Amino acid sequence: MNELIINKEDLLHNINVIKSKEKDDYQIIAVIKGNGYGLDIVKYANFLKDNGINFFAVASYQEVLELRNNNFNEKLLLLTPYNDENIIKDLLDKNIIFTVDNIKQAKIINDLSKNKVLAHIKIDTGLSRYGYKFDNISDIIETINQTPNIEYEGIFSHFSNSLAANSSFSNIQYNRFISVIDKLKENNIEFKLKHICNSSGYFKYPNMHLNAARIGSAFIGCAIGIPSNLKKIGTFHTKIVKILNVKKGDYIGYAKSYKVTKNMKVAVLPTGYYDGIGTTLISQKIKFKTRAKTLLIDIKRLFKKEDLYLDNYKVLGEIGMHDIILDVTNTDLKENDDVYFYIKPTSINKDVKRVYR
Repeated sequence: MNELIINKEDLLHNINVIKSKEKDDYQIIAVIKGNGYGLDIVKYANFLKDNGINFFAVASYQEVLELRNNNFNEKLLLLTPYNDENIIKDLLDKNIIFTVDNIKQAKIINDLSKNKVLAHIKIDTGLSRYGYKFDNISDIIETINQTPNIEYEGIFSHFSNSLAANSSFSNIQYNRFISVIDKLKENNIEFKLKHICNSSGYFKYPNMHLNAARIGSAFIGCAIGIPSNLKKIGTFHTKIVKILNVKKGDYIGYAKSYKVTKNMKVAVLPTGYYDGIGTTLISQKIKFKTRAKTLLIDIKRLFKKEDLYLDNYKVLGEIGMHDIILDVTNTDLKENDDVYFYIKPTSINKDVKRVYR
């Protein structure tokens, strides 16, 4: 009964908007982590492939397996630099491009590989997660020189604050990254692909595009904080399973979370926070990023209940694991009627069916 509908025309529109920002030979790397940003990784990957995208990236070993086990054999970059020998050995058979960020890992790949293996070097320019530190050029050179079985096709970094209005730290990161590239070039080390832009960076910093970019959230229209004409992807579809008439003074939801103030007609939907619909409705409304502003919002909620709406109908009471109650007073809605509403696809449980229309 419950399904997430992906509008193919809107998704194609977003693909074309993204591709229009650069020349035809520019390399768009589609990041399809997190179950393809919630759109079903296999269906989503094939849709992108069928519409001109030829290079993909994922975040986990499990995502590699899911794609390869479903006969998706396109060019695939694994963004997480695994050090486990058993995982690396299996990945070598999956024909993927490794992310390398330390010499130990690179030597394992080099020693286990029977043929030339492709890899991209990751540089930490300020995110402090994965990557060689931007000021440690000697380790990068040593890694490359000691791993002849690896062909280092690319080099990349990742913006940590590209959504911020102030671009000063992004500029610092970019300059650090270019400095690494230049110093390696002085040592006769060059790369076919260079990329630092994520979705927001790609739209905000055209002067930092280099010759490749990793695009994830922009495909689904969720590149927050950037000017674009992208369309939001993901419409949740469910049906009303019950219509009730409740009286003034009745309670709705666990913990008596809503007290009925007048006679009302309400509808029960067979979905809830197990499917990924619940607190995400609140968090999607909040654009504030700082801890102080988030605290102010939380304090405000203690004194004033924030109303939530689905398909313009007010949600009554707390959302349950498998049920939501809507106020449908003064409507002609009845049992088995359809209800549609936008929800960020990444929040939706993988068990919910994805339908491309």
